[in-house]
Amino acid sequence: MQVTEAFKHAFLKQMLLGFQASAVSTKSMGFQERKNAIKLSADVAMAVARGSRKWTRGLIAGLSEERQNRSFLRLILGEQYESLLKPCHSSWKIPRCKKIVRRSLRVCWRKQKKNQSGVLARTLVEKRTQELKRLVPGGESMDGSSLLDETLDYVLSLRAQVDLMQSLLTTFEASKLRSHSKRRLPERKASYVSK
Repeated sequence: MQVTEAFKHAFLKQMLLGFQASAVSTKSMGFQERKNAIKLSADVAMAVARGSRKWTRGLIAGLSEERQNRSFLRLILGEQYESLLKPCHSSWKIPRCKKIVRRSLRVCWRKQKKNQSGVLARTLVEKRTQELKRLVPGGESMDGSSLLDETLDYVLSLRAQVDLMQSLLTTFEASKLRSHSKRRLPERKASYVSK
């Protein structure tokens, strides 16, 4: 995924809506509250800008698990909130009979005993896959190939989020510096003239 102008525009628009909805600029908000509001706004903006993917649905579902986030999510997402909470059909685990699963595991275990050379490799791959499923939002319900695809998309979206937030910060600091220098300029002239 390349960061397109449409992604940037959607991200910035949603981020600003999140800032307005959470009233980030109010002076009564503490540092930790402001930090949480900015992070929540950035995560929602990234998910909305990326569109309907398994990880975006997982991210929104994960964020809405916390009770204080639900009203904020409903406010900034509007009608999209309910649709983003619904999981993708392919993301659900297929219900299986426990007896069949046990039987197939026994068969696999017998085959593994015969072929001990790949056991360590399979174990390492399985551990890393489980860790990846834990890190990617909604990853617990993904199979191997979709997990890799969604992980790649999620990492690229995170990178784009960081780049856009750094650009926002740079722009904000530059505008703050300009407004500060404009205020100080008349004072310098006055003090220079009096000397």
